[in-house]
Amino acid sequence: GAGRPGQPSAGGATPAGDFAPFWFAVPVARPLFGEDGSPTPIAELAPGTWYLAVEQRGTGLVAQTQDGRRGVLQDTSGIQRG
Repeated sequence: GAGRPGQPSAGGATPAGDFAPFWFAVPVARPLFGEDGSPTPIAELAPGTWYLAVEQRGTGLVAQTQDGRRGVLQDTSGIQRG
């Protein structure tokens, strides 16, 4: 094989739609919903705490809490990126 798998082919250019994880904080408490689309929140994101966005999910973000739980933040308005 030429090169390592997953390496960008075009001189290090990032293909459109590629997501780079980033840290973020919410301006007000926001519910975090399960990745299965369940309407019941699995956690609450609190202001003043940093969370890791690991994936884009439609208009929302898949966020990981500091205890390792993952869920979907549907309302990303006003978030502060780290």
